Amino acid sequence: MKLALALALLSFSLILQAKDSLKLFVKITPSGSFEAVSDKIKGKLIKENGSFIAENVYVPIKSITTENSLRDSHLWKHLNGDKYDKVILTGLKGKDGKATAALSINGVTRPISITYTEEANDVDAKFTINATDFNLPKVRYLDVGVEDRSEER
Repeated sequence: MKLALALALLSFSLILQAKDSLKLFVKITPSGSFEAVSDKIKGKLIKENGSFIAENVYVPIKSITTENSLRDSHLWKHLNGDKYDKVILTGLKGKDGKATAALSINGVTRPISITYTEEANDVDAKFTINATDFNLPKVRYLDVGVEDRSEER
């Protein structure tokens, strides 16, 4: 079964896809973007009687790369990857295109609401968060940065 999760984080979109891969799309304001990837996603999404559950899905922060080592280290530092080395989704329960779970980033755990679609054996899930809810610092350098909240794509 393919699992795709989207997370808007400071205009980041986190997508867990088939074969344990991650794509993180980062929108930079006032303009621009870049993509970060990881193939180190761990965890299982289980479908039973039309409902989905996942006890623990995570990605090691330092497995996320952007094809630019300086940008990688800035991303890892921003997510406090030395102290909290994973982004973790726990207790996911979903049915009929809606789900709930707890998301842990930077040592902070918050409940989230998720929407998802299914196509054959593929699941595409999306949710939006506020970076400040996870005690993440603002990102801004020479008037370039990302917003605290980004809408679902």
